[in-house]
Amino acid sequence: MTSPQRDAPRTWRGTTITRHQSSLGRWELATARPVSCLEPFVREYVGWDESHGVPLCRRELPTDLAPLIINFGDAFQLFTPGTARRSSALRSFITGAYDTYQLVESAGSSGGVQVNFSLLGIRVLVGRPIEDMTNRALAPEDVLGPFAHDLIARVHDAPGWDARFDCLDSALMARMTAARPLPGAVQHAWQRIVASAGRLPIRTIVDEVGWSQGYFIRRFRHELGVSPKVLARMLRFGRVLEALRRDARADLLDVALDAGYYDQSHLNRDVQAFAGITPGALVRGQLPDGGGLSA
Repeated sequence: MTSPQRDAPRTWRGTTITRHQSSLGRWELATARPVSCLEPFVREYVGWDESHGVPLCRRELPTDLAPLIINFGDAFQLFTPGTARRSSALRSFITGAYDTYQLVESAGSSGGVQVNFSLLGIRVLVGRPIEDMTNRALAPEDVLGPFAHDLIARVHDAPGWDARFDCLDSALMARMTAARPLPGAVQHAWQRIVASAGRLPIRTIVDEVGWSQGYFIRRFRHELGVSPKVLARMLRFGRVLEALRRDARADLLDVALDAGYYDQSHLNRDVQAFAGITPGALVRGQLPDGGGLSA
């Protein structure tokens, strides 16, 4: 694995600010890219500041990303799909891979920063295989130890979004530079699947890495928390979500074909499996101005 190389401190990020205010509530979202050497590991930083008169429950969908949530406000309530059971409340949390949706409820005012890691990135950050983190949200200090306490405090105290993002760059570069490498075959497979947006046959990758198919799938799942096939499906599904965020009125068949699905019925099956709803409900549930998906 190639370790991140330290870039010179940046003085300008191009942070994008989106604001919304309506009967749904008020929110501000600040979105920025990480420093370039972190890009294989971190997709983006998203800062948020929001308030609601009544609790707002969002449907968080599985993609090829795994977040670290640094929350400055009240704890979130996370619900297990298909049950009425509420998990223990978590203020900040970190997750592994998810292959199903979660319901996340917030009430009142909240704010913080979400770091969207690739699955490769969360594996490097944690420093060990992450199969045991699949479909779980955990307190950061239980996974990252003292590093989490220090990072949360530094991000909280930083004066503004850009300063918080700079703080994340510095801390993550230092930790990931010192990380132990992954097996080269697993990293190669992840890169090939992501570069092809989930379209490359898994058999092709098996031939490239030189392992038996069974051993390759088991080792990949052990290291990154999902099988290569599920990661490919998540990448295709993620392309659909991005298209609908850009334009909720987009034609679903066109979106499906562009993302690599055979037809809309193929997409329908993945939406039901990953989101627990129909494609129509997925479109109707989009909150305005980047607010997520209402549950």
